[in-house]
Amino acid sequence: MYLKKLSIQGFKSFVSVTDLHFDPGITAIVGPNGCGKSNIVDALRWVIGEQRARVLRSGKMDSVIFNGTTSRRAVGLAEVQLTIANNRGVLPLEYSEVILGRRLYRSGEAEYLLNGVECRLRDITDLFTDTGMGAGAYSVIELKMIDEILSENTQDRRRLFEEASGITRYKKRRGDALRKLDQMQSDLARVRDLTDEISKRVRSLKRQAKIAERYLRYKAELRTAQINLFKLEYSRLLTEEKNFEDEIIKISDTCAGLTAQVRASEAQLEALRTRFVAEEKRAQRNRQAFVEHEQRIIKLEGDLRLEEANQQTIAQNLDRLGLEREAAVVEREVLAKQRESTERELSDALSEADKTAQLLNQASTDRDIVREQLKAFELQSKALEETVKNLDQQKLNHQRHSDRLQGRITHLQEEQNRLEDAWKSEEIANRNASRAAEDAKNAFEEAREKLDHARVARQKAEVAHAALEREISRAEEEAGRVERQLAAKRAEVKILEDLVNTYDFFPDAVRHLLTEVKDIQVTTLSDLITCTSEYTAALAAALEPYGGCIVVDTECVAKMAAEQLRSEDMGRAYFIVLENIPLLPDSPEHPPGALLNYVTPRDEVYRPVAELLLQDVVLVESLDRARYLLDEKGGKAYRYITPQGEWIDGRGVLYAGGSEEGGTYSHLSRRDSLRAAKDAYSELQIQVDHAKSTLAGLREEQSQIGLSKVIAQTREVERLYSEADHAAQRNAQIRELGSGQLAVLERRQDQIAREIANLEEEAQPGGGQLIHIDEKLSEAEASVKSMDKKIQSWRRQLEEMQNACLNAHTAAVQAVAKRESLEGDLQRIEQEQLRLDNQAEVHDEDHAALVQMQQDASVQVSELTEQLKIERTCRKDLDEINTQDSSRERELRIELERINEHVRKAQRSFQEAKEEETNVQIKYSAVKARREDLQVRAGEEYQIELSGIPEFEEVDDVVLREEIQETERKLQSMGNVNALALEEYNKQNERLEFMMEQRSDLEEAEKILVQTIKEINRTASKQFLDTYVLIRENFQKLFCELFGEKAKCELDLTEPDDVLESPIAVIARPSGKRPVSIAQLSSGEKTLTAIALLFAIYLIKPSPFCFLDEVDAPLDDANVDHFMRMIHRFSSETQFILVTHNKRTMEMANRLYGVTMQEEGVSSLVSVRFEEAVALGE
Repeated sequence: MYLKKLSIQGFKSFVSVTDLHFDPGITAIVGPNGCGKSNIVDALRWVIGEQRARVLRSGKMDSVIFNGTTSRRAVGLAEVQLTIANNRGVLPLEYSEVILGRRLYRSGEAEYLLNGVECRLRDITDLFTDTGMGAGAYSVIELKMIDEILSENTQDRRRLFEEASGITRYKKRRGDALRKLDQMQSDLARVRDLTDEISKRVRSLKRQAKIAERYLRYKAELRTAQINLFKLEYSRLLTEEKNFEDEIIKISDTCAGLTAQVRASEAQLEALRTRFVAEEKRAQRNRQAFVEHEQRIIKLEGDLRLEEANQQTIAQNLDRLGLEREAAVVEREVLAKQRESTERELSDALSEADKTAQLLNQASTDRDIVREQLKAFELQSKALEETVKNLDQQKLNHQRHSDRLQGRITHLQEEQNRLEDAWKSEEIANRNASRAAEDAKNAFEEAREKLDHARVARQKAEVAHAALEREISRAEEEAGRVERQLAAKRAEVKILEDLVNTYDFFPDAVRHLLTEVKDIQVTTLSDLITCTSEYTAALAAALEPYGGCIVVDTECVAKMAAEQLRSEDMGRAYFIVLENIPLLPDSPEHPPGALLNYVTPRDEVYRPVAELLLQDVVLVESLDRARYLLDEKGGKAYRYITPQGEWIDGRGVLYAGGSEEGGTYSHLSRRDSLRAAKDAYSELQIQVDHAKSTLAGLREEQSQIGLSKVIAQTREVERLYSEADHAAQRNAQIRELGSGQLAVLERRQDQIAREIANLEEEAQPGGGQLIHIDEKLSEAEASVKSMDKKIQSWRRQLEEMQNACLNAHTAAVQAVAKRESLEGDLQRIEQEQLRLDNQAEVHDEDHAALVQMQQDASVQVSELTEQLKIERTCRKDLDEINTQDSSRERELRIELERINEHVRKAQRSFQEAKEEETNVQIKYSAVKARREDLQVRAGEEYQIELSGIPEFEEVDDVVLREEIQETERKLQSMGNVNALALEEYNKQNERLEFMMEQRSDLEEAEKILVQTIKEINRTASKQFLDTYVLIRENFQKLFCELFGEKAKCELDLTEPDDVLESPIAVIARPSGKRPVSIAQLSSGEKTLTAIALLFAIYLIKPSPFCFLDEVDAPLDDANVDHFMRMIHRFSSETQFILVTHNKRTMEMANRLYGVTMQEEGVSSLVSVRFEEAVALGE
């Protein structure tokens, strides 16, 4: 796999389309400073996905678009295309040739292309992942990156290792898994909070059942007093109702007379309106005809102006065409002269190219002869230097051997004296050690007996402590489980409270009054009426569409709320005013299944609202039962509703379908859930307190065992036993060592005496041999100096030959470039001449067409002028007709307004009478509703019938009301009482079990995700470490190859416990140096160190191509040779493109690109293959 072509257009200094063709091997890019060489490297980085403008040497990304020069305008698009030969299948695509493209428009839009198809940036980055060719990989190395690779900031260096080891995708997967784990842990915490809150509510429900019994007793006393009060109130309301009926009859007769008067006036008004409409339609038709005539005139005038302008345009085009013909003749003459001059220059350039090729061939031959001779002399010099080195070493070895023998004799004599003193001291110490060993043995036996007793006591204490520890662990788990359930339940209550208080199922106006307006106390009807959860759907359906109505005490409060909505433009809302609720009309007795029997108002003040809205609602088990009651039992006055919320009434309206969603039903459901959650939260709190109490008791029992004290005593005995054991062993060893030491001292004394005698005999010969070595050394050094002078002379000759070869090569390149340029100019002149010939033919055709168009336009202008005169004459007649129609319209409108005013006066009189009738009717309805309300309440609440009772005798209603108030005060002091606590408990307990199951699933998923992350870490760590070890070995070999065998280097993971994130330190010590840090190395040493590290990575995972931007700049000639030898070594596997100024680097390249800036600010290319240049010269 290798790069085939890089195409650049509009990118930095490359304005026109510039193609760079690459072959396998080594390509060099050369040119003066500032000509745009590094822009080629930037273009490569950019097309493979680089997103950092800083890396591209720009302040922002759109700076890469060519911004213009003094002679060129800026372009609006930068485009780079890279063609890759995928012959080895490195890229995971089926294509043998892959073309990547990237475009950037000055507007900020960007496009990425893959084989001509638009794709995403992620597709490009995924394509290069773990291939060593990505934007941040080691396929592009600049000089400034040498310091970055070896800097204290190890991120850039570590990225190279990760790319080579192929763990980039593992780290990405680990990052995704960690984000999922954080989200899952957050969900798990929320579920734990919910389960804890539900547990509390379950405990709370148990306490509510005890309060229900006392509550029912007070309700019975209240019932008796209220029945008596109902009878008294019913008698008074009957009298008031009869009086209002008489007044209503009188007002109705008045309204009938006014109605007849209004109808007569309205009939006269309607006849006049019909006549007015007919006149208005006729006038409209006349006005429409006038408008159409005006439009025709305007169109004719526009057409006339257009034709006149067309005539002027044709005349201008004829003039322009004549000028263009004259200019083309002049240009044709100029091109003929340019062609003749260019052909002469091309002939001269071909001759010059032949001469330069011959000179290049001769210079290369002379250079090779001198180079071979120099190599022969260098080999002879190395052989002489090796001889001098061997003689120096022999002389030094003789001197060292003599000094070593004399020093050894002196050292042995001193040691002999020390051994005599040591033998005497050791004999005294041996006698003392024998006595101490006997005493230590007796102390050891006593300590062992105490240790046996202490271990038995410790074992008993540990058994008891372990049993309690297991019980404590179970208690802690239980307490933790209950606490988590409590926390989850607390969170659930908070969430449900927030959901209930948002009122998000009601209109904006209702939600605004309930949540935003604080100075007006309002509530919704659905907050005032409650029922058990099994009838929630039925209640919600029965209250629709009143469930979201705002309930207020007085009409004044309703007006204040409405004004608030108007001022903030929040829409409208429905209000139920308690003081204006009318009494219910007469109705038959409600059946036992009335929905009112299953609902409870939040306060008795709101009971009239509930009875007014639910008076005709009956609860049935199904719609079939409802239909039966309607058809067979004659219950058409009622609305029959099922527990699921479906209903049917006597009008034939049917409400049925799927499950209820939104509105009143959702609000009631949330409120029921909140009530259940609070009860469960209270129950869980009790369980938590019990678990904590149990845990505290177990810990107190555990502390009484005193295991730590028993362990401390055992350890103290063990310490004393160990000390006695060590003392006995130490004394025994001292005694044995003392005996052995005496024998060793005696043997050493005999050995030293024999060694001194042998060394004195060996030191006598050897002086004559040293004189002979000095004579040979002098002769060899003289020969080396003579050979060095010859080598220096031949090196100067080689350098002169190399300069001559380079000059000849440069001249050959320039001659070829000049020839290609002249050939291109000649081709351009021929194309221009062909264009002028084609242009002359087009001019002739255009001239004939324009003359014909001029004649046609003159005829059209004459025709349009005549039509315009005719249409202007007709417009006067139409204008007079419109004036007459306007006069008749004004007369009819005045008459219509007069009759309409008469009708309005009659309607106001009728409205006043009707309002009076309505007021009386409202009062009558209020009295009747109160009476019927008493009947309904008596029937539903107390199962008594008031309609047949005669007028009730006067009784002391003050005493009755005081009795009722006292009983209600007792009931109110008890607060809200839940009579269905057991049913609610079962529901919440089922919900708790469901939540616990969900929690278990989340915990299991959390374990699996954690295990996945561990597996990713384990796999990535192993893969990284394996690659790291191989890179370190290769780095050490290549470093010694570049710096010598004595050089040392090392790679070090500074945090070995976390290999996936650990920084990688580089230690480099060239031969003879011991720098404290990499920063103390020279630029050349840093470059060679980075090169060694880079190619150590290449040995493990070679990149298919490598761009090196002036990395050889800090190197001297010798190190450039080392560098290029290494490049050649790897060029069989990797394609190298080198940006350089070094001549030695240029010499070793297979292909050379020259970047020039012939036009200021615009880069251009000259390319030469050395093989082609030589073939051209031959």
